[in-house]
Amino acid sequence: MSKEEIKRILVPLDGSSSSEKGLNKAIYIAKLTGAEITGLNVIIIYPTLASTVVRYKKFITEKSEKMLETIKQACEKQGVKFTGKILYGKPSTKISEYAQKEKFDIIIIGSRGLSGLKRTMLGSISSATVQKSKVSVLIVK
Repeated sequence: MSKEEIKRILVPLDGSSSSEKGLNKAIYIAKLTGAEITGLNVIIIYPTLASTVVRYKKFITEKSEKMLETIKQACEKQGVKFTGKILYGKPSTKISEYAQKEKFDIIIIGSRGLSGLKRTMLGSISSATVQKSKVSVLIVK
């Protein structure tokens, strides 16, 4: 992939240190290529009492908006254009679908580094995204 081919980078963000590593790599690549970054936060809403879901969704959405705004300001200080996006659902599915629909050149995602039993029990969003995505994926450790 040449630098002319990377103009739109999708970075899944959840506030973890691993997603921050993915963002840092994306910023580095964006500076080299002139690409724009879209930070995607996928919120999982578990079915429960309707009033609880509404309050939780509002709370977590506001928290996500603040996180994405902080990241936007940090990117702009480094001369990188950043847009935040929030979706709801299963992270690996939403990431891969959004990347293809919006025609991103690459997904850069942090790895949680799960191993052994934890990986078997919990799975990995980065691994599942690689399996589902038709867009190239860079996993950052």
